[in-house]
Amino acid sequence: MKTTLRLLLFLMTLFLISCKEDKNEEEITRVTINVENLFPSDGSVIEAGITEVTFSFNKEVRVYDKSLVSVNGKTADNVSAYSNKVLVNIEAEAGASYEVMLKKGSIGTTDGIYQEKDFRTSFSVAEEAQKTEKSKEALNVVDFLSASYGVTPISGATANVCWNINEAEWVYRHTGKYPAMNCFDYIHLSESPASWIDYSDISVVEDWWNNNGLVSAAWHWKVPESKGSSKLNMYTEFTSFDISRVLIEGSYENSIITADLEKLAGYLMLLKEKNIPVIWRPLHEASGGWFWWGAKDSQSYRSLWIHMYELFEKKGLNNLIWVWTSEGADDGWYPGDEYVDIISRDLYNNKTDEYSLAEFDNLKTRYPGKIIALSECGRTATISTSWAAGAKWSWFCPWYDYDRTVNVGDAEFEKEQHIYADKIWWLDAVEYSVTRDKMPSLK
Repeated sequence: MKTTLRLLLFLMTLFLISCKEDKNEEEITRVTINVENLFPSDGSVIEAGITEVTFSFNKEVRVYDKSLVSVNGKTADNVSAYSNKVLVNIEAEAGASYEVMLKKGSIGTTDGIYQEKDFRTSFSVAEEAQKTEKSKEALNVVDFLSASYGVTPISGATANVCWNINEAEWVYRHTGKYPAMNCFDYIHLSESPASWIDYSDISVVEDWWNNNGLVSAAWHWKVPESKGSSKLNMYTEFTSFDISRVLIEGSYENSIITADLEKLAGYLMLLKEKNIPVIWRPLHEASGGWFWWGAKDSQSYRSLWIHMYELFEKKGLNNLIWVWTSEGADDGWYPGDEYVDIISRDLYNNKTDEYSLAEFDNLKTRYPGKIIALSECGRTATISTSWAAGAKWSWFCPWYDYDRTVNVGDAEFEKEQHIYADKIWWLDAVEYSVTRDKMPSLK
């Protein structure tokens, strides 16, 4: 009997040990934590300022021992965790280098199991660049916008696709007035020069400026859909282009943005040489996430904006007036006052004055001292009623109706209907705003 009992106890012990070992193996597999994304990336160069160093993991995590989180060997002051991210906020100083370390035991899974592994990233901070004084013509435009702000709205139209004044011609055809501003687009940068698009032919821009029109330009920046692909896209869902790697020297992403920025700078320089100021609106609607430049973290976006700004300044492009487009509650995406001249908003499909006013007041409160513009709009309240309600946008710019204005010689061009702003809407707008015939010379 005793022998049988001892045998049973022995077998039960073996079973429990076996179960414990199996459980430990399952737990080890279950709690393995891996970094899926780092910002700033290891070896990257960022711009100076408050930086949110982000470790993104493959599991939801918590910080269990903040004393084991360090910046350059010293315990970090500001550490937090959110979902699968650990955030370390630092004040990145120009010219400095940083190593941020999550030492083993500092983090773990939400059920309290620690990860026995160090995670780190090292990066440097660019030297601060000297600010370049804007050209005389650019300062004249800023002065004009400032004097008009809150007094009279300025009318604008968006080029049909990229490099024309077709929409402005349609407005003139149906109202007898040209909008004061025409917004061009460098969306086909990669294709230019070609028989159908050549940004070096600036005659259409020069003519507009010489007729006292304001020149604006956006950039729907297309990149390869995948590494080495000849297919280009700007939408997050169609490209794997990684903004967090664009400032890492030697990376594929860096080679693409460097070539594109050099090419674009060359085209913008043609306008500078003609003393044409440009109300410049790149990298718009970032926090919405639908464009690749807003697909990941806000810090990557801000770094790219500042990189472009400083690169263009170094090249002497002092004819640019920089416009940043907000999508609402997205202060974390704002590049900073020193890199932005004007704040704008894009609004579609809401015809109430109350909505327009709420969006305007939101930006005016968040960015006091900045001019606030309606950089894109469509199917919105009329300008007269919006302004009467208090939504005193600096300028407004309806989006283009491709089929209506793609060819000024077509019968479609003669029709009064428009997807975003029809003849009735425009008759109100030109009556209530500054049109090109009312513009002073800003040369």
